[in-house]
Amino acid sequence: MRQVVWWLVLACAGCGGVQSARAPGFRPSEVSELGALPPGYEQGRVVRASCTPAPSQSALDGEPLSAVDCSFARLSRVLRARAGELSASVIVGKRCRARGGQRARLECSANVGVAGPQVGFAPRPDGPAGPAPSADQVLDLDDPRPQDQDRVRVGFLPAAGSRRLPARAYAAVDETHWPSVGRQEVGQVSARCAGCEVSALRYALRVTAGRMGAGEVAQVKCFQDAGEVRCVGTALAPWSS
Repeated sequence: MRQVVWWLVLACAGCGGVQSARAPGFRPSEVSELGALPPGYEQGRVVRASCTPAPSQSALDGEPLSAVDCSFARLSRVLRARAGELSASVIVGKRCRARGGQRARLECSANVGVAGPQVGFAPRPDGPAGPAPSADQVLDLDDPRPQDQDRVRVGFLPAAGSRRLPARAYAAVDETHWPSVGRQEVGQVSARCAGCEVSALRYALRVTAGRMGAGEVAQVKCFQDAGEVRCVGTALAPWSS
């Protein structure tokens, strides 16, 4: 009987070892873009991403987030996110191109670098830890799943009498609880998605507001509606406008 108990203990310990060896996923900031495969890696499957820029207009209604924020930089981040889902920390041979037509289309692709058995699973640190997270690490928090960009739909309804402002990056758009005194209302922004995190929709509000030149999104409210998560907010002009 004692031998049976010891056999069960060893068997359970072996199971735990198998589970601990399972490859982890990687955040986009943990995936490196390289020109060639590093030692111990093999070329894996191809990951792809594409987007078609939204028309330049004063209002948006149900446009995918990928169209409002369509750039090679964002597509590159989508490639890294998709590679991270495959437990890959490296992509190689990235190729990006723009197709012409009535509405231009941007496309990017790359090969995943598959780690061989001699390569450890632990993420390689990019450098010594600093006092604050990097811009890419902050983006991981604000937009943890850029590969869901086509599922997020955004809208913008301009305020009466508002004028079109130069576009701004999302990082230059603040989210505040109450509107800042003296800032002019630009319009109302909205975002919706089925199965997305609220944080992803708040990020989409800031991206959309920035596209319309706003410097602040205030009074954000998020709620469930018809099986989707929805967020709405008021976009305000930046101080420099």
